[in-house]
Amino acid sequence: MHQDSSQWDDIVIGAGSAGCVVAARLSENTSRRVLVLEAGPRDVWLMKPFGLSYYLDFSRYEWGFWSQPDSTRNMRTDHWRRGRVVGGSGTINGMNYVRGARADYDRWAAMGNVGWSADEVMPLFRDMERCEPGYHAPPDYAIRGNSGPLPIREVRHCHPLTEAFLKAAQLAGIPQTPDFNGAQQEGVGYGQFNQRRGMRVSSVDAWLKPALRRPNLQLITDALVKKLLVNNGRIEGVTYERDGVVSQVRAGRVILCGGAINTPQLLMLSGIGDGHDLQSLGIDVALHTPGVGRNLMEHPLIRPTWRVKGASYSPTNNMLRMAGFGAKFLLTGQGPLATITEAMAFLRTSPAETMPDVHMLFSVAGAVNDDERKFYKSLKVLPYPSFSMVLDKSYPLSRGTVRLASPDPKAAPLINPNLLADHRDVETLVKAMGIVRRIVSMSPLAEMVLDEVEPGAHATSEAALVEYVKSRTGLAYHASGTCRMGVDEMAVVTPDLKVKGLENLWIADASVMPDLISGNINAACMMIGEKLGRQLVN
Repeated sequence: MHQDSSQWDDIVIGAGSAGCVVAARLSENTSRRVLVLEAGPRDVWLMKPFGLSYYLDFSRYEWGFWSQPDSTRNMRTDHWRRGRVVGGSGTINGMNYVRGARADYDRWAAMGNVGWSADEVMPLFRDMERCEPGYHAPPDYAIRGNSGPLPIREVRHCHPLTEAFLKAAQLAGIPQTPDFNGAQQEGVGYGQFNQRRGMRVSSVDAWLKPALRRPNLQLITDALVKKLLVNNGRIEGVTYERDGVVSQVRAGRVILCGGAINTPQLLMLSGIGDGHDLQSLGIDVALHTPGVGRNLMEHPLIRPTWRVKGASYSPTNNMLRMAGFGAKFLLTGQGPLATITEAMAFLRTSPAETMPDVHMLFSVAGAVNDDERKFYKSLKVLPYPSFSMVLDKSYPLSRGTVRLASPDPKAAPLINPNLLADHRDVETLVKAMGIVRRIVSMSPLAEMVLDEVEPGAHATSEAALVEYVKSRTGLAYHASGTCRMGVDEMAVVTPDLKVKGLENLWIADASVMPDLISGNINAACMMIGEKLGRQLVN
């Protein structure tokens, strides 16, 4: 083993959505030496235009995790797509920018998490953002930011199917919202993305790359952290492997930003977790923390799909149309190379719901879940004109686990989703199907539809829709909660994100979320990194 005699003030493990922000903020204090260890390589240009992800193999930049057979969904297994690259999952995601509802963070605070109310975290979002001038509606700059490092754009020059969907949704009784990140989340509106001229701008672009100009900040890529070195309640350093060489570095503080799967995995490999489980694998227990790896949350997602009469963004053999997509992207930064989800809605499946309980994306390219165990083949884009309504339950009640398969750091962890363990999650998605069918029956969208591909016109009874949900529900790629914050005995971190029972270890990523938010979680992860970075910078 190579022994590094250098002492780092701060070691950030994982240059993902939160880790890039944390590292950048910590390095603002130029008297502190900050090291970032990332298991993957530097990001590549090909990841910038979103549409290329449907045609190229990016398996090198992804962990390749698959879950265990899920008894709540007819023993289905899923590809848990997680970024293994500088920028993390924010380098391979769909870039939908969603803050979450104000009530989400007030709920976190009501659980005892002091400092996480909407009034306290919304200014962090505003400081992060640089919103483009509104195209369909001007941003309210009292709520939205216009001078932060992260550019946010609203989709423009939408496909006719998108415009038809927006009109049909309003006729179906869903209100229009000019900005679901503004005063009113509920309703239907145009999508927002962390992009500049259609090109991805992730936290590595907005925070880490500019910060790397500072001499006190160093990034080491392709560095798999194998273990935290725990001694008498402190993390003395970390062990990592790069190019077959195992090295050890010392640390004053460690901030773990590996994400909802890798963070609990590394903690358990280091002897931090449920003592009984660790001992059964021959791992010495450094700290009995039974909540590590519990409380796995994910938005359960269905993808009802329709075939249409005219063109959509679905890939076809029409080379002239494909060339047109490329030209539109080059000239305007719009179209399917930028995104295929141009509209979004937050809706209530029942008047009894006090706030929206379903999140919906309108995808101008139809796709269905595919069971082939190949990278990106867990989602099959249809080769004919079609669209999908991508629906997920905002606040799922089901919970899963992440456990170790072995003490080998290179072995994939055991992911047990239990995605539909609570019958109420199934009921919500069945109700949502009724709403989207009502939308599709409205003009002008109804006149553009040929037939329902999935679940199909035959699925009309409640029993048929329940079976559809149980057999076809997949992931929104919003894994979270496995090292949740809180004040109870099962919480892994305190509300200041410090690991309970350890003097100098913090966590900043989706694993600390005590409950899911309404919508995509990438923006919330960056906010978590911003919050902890500000807390620790001095």
